[in-house]
Amino acid sequence: MVLLFTFLLAACSLLPEKQVHYQRFSGGTDTRLTYYARRDKVTRQETRNTILYSALGVTDKEGAQQILGPLSKRLQGVDGLTEKISYKETYAQEKIVIDYSKVDVEEIRNLPGMRYSSSAKSNNISLKKSEELLKRNKFVKITDNKFKKFTKEQLTRKPYSIRDFNKIKLASSSIDTEATTIAELRKQLGRPDRTQKTQSSGAERGAYLWYLSQNKTAYISVYTIGEQIRTKTLSRYGITGKNISSTAFDSLENGTDYDTVITVLGEPTRVTVTRSGTSSYTTLTYRNRTTNKSYSFYFTNDKLISKSESN
Repeated sequence: MVLLFTFLLAACSLLPEKQVHYQRFSGGTDTRLTYYARRDKVTRQETRNTILYSALGVTDKEGAQQILGPLSKRLQGVDGLTEKISYKETYAQEKIVIDYSKVDVEEIRNLPGMRYSSSAKSNNISLKKSEELLKRNKFVKITDNKFKKFTKEQLTRKPYSIRDFNKIKLASSSIDTEATTIAELRKQLGRPDRTQKTQSSGAERGAYLWYLSQNKTAYISVYTIGEQIRTKTLSRYGITGKNISSTAFDSLENGTDYDTVITVLGEPTRVTVTRSGTSSYTTLTYRNRTTNKSYSFYFTNDKLISKSESN
């Protein structure tokens, strides 16, 4: 009986290992998952993620590291699991490998990005049930290596930044022909994700919003009177000022130029600009991820007039 049992175990280990590939490609993220299995038993899996910084609502690798770094840290030092992220100029690449002969599923079940059915046990992962779970989460089975791919232009396109936002010129009056139009924004950003129009005081007022990230934490919104853009906002919760601190805050005095503040502190978390006649009013907000403090700067005609610091 023991000899027969041993023979069966050896025979199972000699079964050819098959590979099954799945992909979810959407919203600036390319996730490719490969299962290695013998019959219905998954022996290991490999996940490769390519994440555009624009999908995270950040503009550079430092911003991406602030978001992805803490998640990556939780995946380190786990037996049977390896994870590594490399940060490029405009996107990040992640590789995760799980060896089910070594990993404890209960230990990794609640880690970032891990999804297992309640019945899943270590060294007993069903390929059939895993495929069903992937399909429920909008993964597509891939054959003949026909994965969708980002174009070179998508991989090299720099995320929307404060410099791009500053190019949106607000109208000083209803006859300002040099101001940016909604048609121009549509050409640059595509169809708005939200549009609202109302009539007030005999004029049509509009609100337009474009999401800049898959998780909708980054967006541009503008408000119009007639066809003229009078207010614009850039909001990116994922952006935290890498140079912001109480010391940097204190060093910026009233009268400092708007451009100087941007140069010193980098990309803001949020900026709103309103124009009324020949005057413009701007609010810049920075957030420090470590202390969770917010720092706001208020400008009239691009000159700092006041500032505030809050928890």
